[in-house]
Amino acid sequence: MPQQKRKVKIACPSCGQKLDVTDMPPFSTVNCPACSFELIVPTWFSNYLLEAPEGTGGMAIVYRALDITLDREVAIKVLNRNLDSKVSPGLFLHEARIAATINHPAVVPIYSCGEWDGSTYIVMQYMGGGTLEQRLKKAGGRLPVMETCRWMRDVCEGFNAAHEHGIIHHDVKPANLLLDLDSNVKIADFGLSQAISGKSADAYLDPTQMWLSPHYVSPEKVLTGEENAMGDVYSLGASFYHLLTGQLPFQSDNIQELVNMRLQQDPVRPDLVRPDITPALSSIILDMMNRKPDARPSYKQIVARINEAVRAIMRPDPAPLPQTEPAPPPQKKDGHKVLYVPANRTTRRRSSRRTSHLTILLILFFLMCALCAIVFLPRFIDQRTLLDTAPALKHLYGDLPPESFSFLSDSFFKSPVIEADFAISNPNLPIQERYAAAWVSGISQLFDASPSAKESAADLGDQLRFAASRTETGVPPSDAYCLAVLSRLDSNQPDVYFSPEQHVRVLLGRLVRTLYDLPPGAFQERVPERILLQFDELLSAFNALPEGSWLTRLFAARMLLWNSALSGDTIAARSADPVFQRLFSAPSAASGSSAFSGSSNSDFSNPFGIPSRKTSPENGF
Repeated sequence: MPQQKRKVKIACPSCGQKLDVTDMPPFSTVNCPACSFELIVPTWFSNYLLEAPEGTGGMAIVYRALDITLDREVAIKVLNRNLDSKVSPGLFLHEARIAATINHPAVVPIYSCGEWDGSTYIVMQYMGGGTLEQRLKKAGGRLPVMETCRWMRDVCEGFNAAHEHGIIHHDVKPANLLLDLDSNVKIADFGLSQAISGKSADAYLDPTQMWLSPHYVSPEKVLTGEENAMGDVYSLGASFYHLLTGQLPFQSDNIQELVNMRLQQDPVRPDLVRPDITPALSSIILDMMNRKPDARPSYKQIVARINEAVRAIMRPDPAPLPQTEPAPPPQKKDGHKVLYVPANRTTRRRSSRRTSHLTILLILFFLMCALCAIVFLPRFIDQRTLLDTAPALKHLYGDLPPESFSFLSDSFFKSPVIEADFAISNPNLPIQERYAAAWVSGISQLFDASPSAKESAADLGDQLRFAASRTETGVPPSDAYCLAVLSRLDSNQPDVYFSPEQHVRVLLGRLVRTLYDLPPGAFQERVPERILLQFDELLSAFNALPEGSWLTRLFAARMLLWNSALSGDTIAARSADPVFQRLFSAPSAASGSSAFSGSSNSDFSNPFGIPSRKTSPENGF
């Protein structure tokens, strides 16, 4: 008796209309009869419902799919049947199982693998942010320096974890570095690259058998067909080069010529291709692409050097002091020694007298200031109006009071994000004000649980750092640090004095970033103790703000609401910002085990604004 064909039913995400599409061709499109919304027809694959093909490579096809058993979005990589004679499915599955042993946040987790209906497949986490190769094309040439550094630092830690398990990737390139919806990078395709790692050197020189990308493959791989972990370091360096400069390290349409170029010469220094790449970053990339494998740095060394380069960008060295020309040596004339007498000796004497007079005036000035402080300062302190009545002392507090920021108008407190965006793009504002406005915009996106919040903060930092390089002021270290906290580029606190307001901005940024990274429903049973401690520290700093602080006016209501929510008030939890709402709501099974796996079907627990899945199994109605 023939097996009955499995039914396929879907629900329109726009209006909820249910459709039976069992007899329609897989991946064809159909319009919803109720609202005309265009839907893609899924198809069954074992216990998975393939929703749509995501990409096709030389070895496999990747599908976005629904895991019916666990009700979660996954990616399924199906080995191309035409390659079975060249790549053993058994080896493919064996290497996939080995790669599944890597447990690291920067490696795409493999859920399962197997064979079904003659097809070999691997099931892994679905990454909704695309690849770094796609991000590079979308950016139109090159990616932000700071964000790229964070990505490279993360993947280096992932590759180091793989190396500790004895696993080498063999095919590192931007297309194999995937992003989730929050722009966190993860390494993919360990299984596929391992399955082809045994090919001979001749296979890499034959365009018809070029499995690995000739633009990133290491020199030793094309020479001998073999490489160790240092081969992955070379390929990662070439990827780093491409992402930052927008250019491939070596360019040629002829593969043989391309191979010879990497064997005989070094690429052009990245800082010569893109001026805002620092010499330190350029040196890291070139060392990773050293033609001698033993001369390349380890992953831990690369991470340390990237961190140091990022800190140097965030806290640039002060400008060197001007140097005076040394006096020429004594000369001889007619056997007699001639002493050199500076032509401006008289001028120097006059300058010395002026300096003495200036010193006396400064001493008198400070004595008068001390006398005024003894007489008047206690009265100012008693009236708690020091900032308003002593403008010369405002800079002791770092941040200026509200009336000193031009963008802090009444309209700003009504629409802070819009006004902050205007201030960021205004080149006539001081760079300190633009950094403060960028922080407001970045923290607001985190409140809303925007998927691109971290990336936006990093991009703003890059733009403002470039703008600051064109001014005499330079990058304000403390303000730059407050903004960097939002994108987690704050491995070390800079050696600067923080005002009370800057201190609150740092603590608030760290708390919200922690909340942003937690999985949905994390607070449903209880609020973690570390979150309560972070909030208590923030609340203490917030209460210590000077009177009239713009942060008080902007966040006072939020602080009260958050305090009630963290104390167990469910009404306050439902009224708080989306970054809080998703933590108090019950996580849906669709969100999966990953903290960044997407949205749920409930409006309350879907702060990202992503529509629910287009397909559902028959028993889902």
